[in-house]
Amino acid sequence: MRRPSLEPDDLLALLNWELAAYEECAGTRFTSIRPFPARDDIGCNWVDAGFATDHRMALDEQFIVHHIVEQTRRRFDLTIH
Repeated sequence: MRRPSLEPDDLLALLNWELAAYEECAGTRFTSIRPFPARDDIGCNWVDAGFATDHRMALDEQFIVHHIVEQTRRRFDLTIH
């Protein structure tokens, strides 16, 4: 079963919306999506999301960012034109 596909801007908005739920991630935001040339082992067509932050990230914040990306990769594809 295919997962819903989102335009890059919509996928970034979703990632940032998810990130905003965590106070410890204030000052961090997702900035880009890296498409994958083929589907990976979980069937996803994007591999990672770039982010920017205005501070040095603590380990718990790094975990949150990674977790959000991985959970979103399992739920949504990237619309590639």
